Amino acid sequence: MLRPATPADLDALVALFAAYDVIELGAVEMEATDLQAMLVDETSEGVVAVEGDRVLGFADISESGEAETVADPGGPDPTGLQRELLAWLLERARAKGITRLEHYAGGRPDGAGALLAEAGFAHVRTQWRMVRALNGESAEPVWPDGVTLRAYDADRDAREVWSLIMRAFAGTFGSHQRTFEQWSLFAVGPGKDAICVVEDRALIAVATVSPRGDSGYIGQLAVAPEHRGRGLALALLHEAFRRDAAAGLPETSLSVDGENAGARRLYEKAGMHVDREYRRWERDV
Repeated sequence: MLRPATPADLDALVALFAAYDVIELGAVEMEATDLQAMLVDETSEGVVAVEGDRVLGFADISESGEAETVADPGGPDPTGLQRELLAWLLERARAKGITRLEHYAGGRPDGAGALLAEAGFAHVRTQWRMVRALNGESAEPVWPDGVTLRAYDADRDAREVWSLIMRAFAGTFGSHQRTFEQWSLFAVGPGKDAICVVEDRALIAVATVSPRGDSGYIGQLAVAPEHRGRGLALALLHEAFRRDAAAGLPETSLSVDGENAGARRLYEKAGMHVDREYRRWERDV
């Protein structure tokens, strides 16, 4: 039975994603804060598949076409359930007037990708998770003259950070322009921080950072277009490594579009390497 997902389902969904992600992606990807934000996001609609008191599956679709389906690998028929959830996605997309769906999966040939292909999705892009171990010496960040760091205060800085990120990522593959309210659900809150780079009191570059599991994670790294080429992105990476190492975290990770060769070269220059891959699947509705 499918019913609307509610915040009361959070604990069950955390357990569901933990079981699913390890098999599909190789490690737990979705965290409680991510799911909590998804459950209260007014621009998305989610359902849970239940049997008695047990949550066996979850599906979510946002107005942007970003979609998610998860089935408990220990359930009675996870493949059949995920097919049912994919059918629900298509039905809701048509009802909402969404013209294209996006869905991520792991790289396993017998995993969710096979079901997405069966449902008419095509693999259009690969995304890399890159990692840097923090068990050695890290280079100190080198900032251009006149550039400084400002301690992040969410009440004061969050809207400026959001504005810079939206401007920096506009037009890039896979990015979505989000309202401040929607972005805030996922990027602002307990445990969320930002490294703010300023010049003449203006924010010119930023990295949103937070712990994920036992590691550090860079969610978004953005440099204002007019300030690119000054070494700010590399300095931001080293500052994130420095902070994570000081916090006793063993590594820092981030995600990058597999076809963004320039970004990958930058991250490799900073000592990062590809740890695992995700695949982005899309289909017209």
